[in-house]
Amino acid sequence: MKKAQFPCIFALALATTQALATPGQGISVYPAAFFAASRPATANDMISRLPGFTLDTGTSARGFAGTAGNVLIDGARPTAKADDLNSILTRIPAASVERIEIIRGGAPGIDMQGQSVVANIVRSKGATSQTIVDLNTTYLGSSQWVPYGDVEYHGQSGGTHYEAAISRTAQVWDDSPGTGFRTVTPPGGAPQYDRVRSTGVMQLGYKLHGAVITSLWGGEWTNNLTLQNTDYPSGIAYSGDGGSRFDTIQRIRNGEFGSHWQGVIGEYNLETLLLQQLAHEDDGNTSATSGESAIFLSSNDTSESIVRATVRHNLTPALGLEAGGEGAYNYLKGSSSFIDNGAAVIIPNANVTVDERRAEIFGNASWKIDTNWSLEGGIRFEYSVIAESGDTHNSRNFFYPKPRLLLSWSPDDKSQLRLRAEKVLGQLKFTDFIASSDLAGNGVAAGNANLRPEQRWQFEATIERHFWDKGAIIVNLLHEEIKDLQDYIPVGGGFDAPGNIAHATNDKLSVNGTLPLDWLGVHNGLLKATTYWTQSALIDPLTGETRRISGSNDRNRNVEFNFTQDLDDWKSTWGVTFGAASNSWRNWRIDQIGKIGIHEPYLQAFWSYKPTANWMITVGSDNILPYRFENTQYNYTAPRDVAPPPTVQQVFVRTEPRIYFKLRKTL
Repeated sequence: MKKAQFPCIFALALATTQALATPGQGISVYPAAFFAASRPATANDMISRLPGFTLDTGTSARGFAGTAGNVLIDGARPTAKADDLNSILTRIPAASVERIEIIRGGAPGIDMQGQSVVANIVRSKGATSQTIVDLNTTYLGSSQWVPYGDVEYHGQSGGTHYEAAISRTAQVWDDSPGTGFRTVTPPGGAPQYDRVRSTGVMQLGYKLHGAVITSLWGGEWTNNLTLQNTDYPSGIAYSGDGGSRFDTIQRIRNGEFGSHWQGVIGEYNLETLLLQQLAHEDDGNTSATSGESAIFLSSNDTSESIVRATVRHNLTPALGLEAGGEGAYNYLKGSSSFIDNGAAVIIPNANVTVDERRAEIFGNASWKIDTNWSLEGGIRFEYSVIAESGDTHNSRNFFYPKPRLLLSWSPDDKSQLRLRAEKVLGQLKFTDFIASSDLAGNGVAAGNANLRPEQRWQFEATIERHFWDKGAIIVNLLHEEIKDLQDYIPVGGGFDAPGNIAHATNDKLSVNGTLPLDWLGVHNGLLKATTYWTQSALIDPLTGETRRISGSNDRNRNVEFNFTQDLDDWKSTWGVTFGAASNSWRNWRIDQIGKIGIHEPYLQAFWSYKPTANWMITVGSDNILPYRFENTQYNYTAPRDVAPPPTVQQVFVRTEPRIYFKLRKTL
């Protein structure tokens, strides 16, 4: 394993370079040469080639501490939330990466961000200035070309680094649209058939990003600004009964400024950050059927302000301490309206203003017991005050301790067993405080100003084994005991809303692996497998029956295989992704049960050609074997516990293939 020389602000945190080179320490170093055969263009390409590592982009929630992904850049987490981790990694040219370090199970002085495994991208300090142009286009099955791309500049003057990017963004937001048919079967009646056309694959927008990284007071000071807007139109149309259609448009405008400083003061490593977000969102949802129409409109303004400070100190090379605090102010002002057949309908909590003041203090210790054992433990204390006005006037206080313990055993430099126990607090979504709608699917949901955060006790065991230089297998078992689970509950007036359920459980088994295929004669071939199975349970608040947790985060299983091969003589890399398992999830509403089913196989393929260090051409296709998307609704005429048998609506859509072309030029 290669020894590494760290920047001064990271040297104290990692103690010594010799510690990294010692087998059995749970730290691996991958120099740039490790990735050379795959000719990566960005740091994101390099991350995807790390043996046994799966990128976690973090969660979307208020605050900074609880939303971290599992990637650090030069020893620090990016001071950004709206600017997602995938975008940040894609903007880092591979040529500027000196090495990537993987820290498993914790290490003294390392801010693991609540993760059991993190990757640290270390950039070269002497990188040259460069301009990068990306020109891309995607062809949709509806005979539509979607162009997008960006221009990036990376410059350096003395000890100051600059970067700027302007982008036309296009993100696959919903993979399911296509054409198909619908059946509607009333109780005791014959099914009725009509044709279906679903739209809304891409979310489009523009993005402007700039950053300056410079030396200040012996440390490194980073400032970044991101401005972006996105528009996402979608809809579904049915041909039967005179025709009906449901259309939705979502428009989001947001801006984010982050400032981060990290440096060494005496024997202490100090890190501070400031983050400010502002956003405005407009949503429109309409339906038009034979003799009926409905319009739901909503608008909200949000802001988030965060300040945070962390100090770290290594008492010994084997024992590191960390302490700090975070303060945040969050604000939402939202309004919504619902018109059904020309008449206004009163919805609970249609117009609400919410603000939250939240403070957190934390302490953590990381102890390298010996060569094979390490222990990380800590606790966070969170206190918040949430006040609502408008349709509801209320003020509530919350206080939660959040302990965490992680024990790691590394019997050798290729194996590790990790055991984790942690109390995780879910973050309330302010948008759940106001009414929302999905007229084509779940209908109108009221807002709920009395939501409480979810509390999850997580117990996790992970076994990780590396082999053959590029091979790895990871088996993970997670059990969660959940209090105040957020799901849909009845709130009166024929409406339901996001609410809290006293107790639930969730179990997840995942097996992920990376297998080099040279032993089969497939030179530079790599096969990655990602699989998981989940099982959850709660008591339905309406019927008292045991069921699963609602929502798309509770898919019951997933199996995916990814094959890539580097062709040295062709200066190319090609690959295929194959999804082999059907999976589904459900939503339980007051008068509806909705089931989403994805019937694979799902097939992707790409070929990337890099004739020189400055040129890269990629062509690929998604949905080569269009899969079948199924949306089944059991629609009741009254609450499910007292209603007669439901009308069953089933929508079957065959998704459409997509072809994309990418051209990347470094100037």
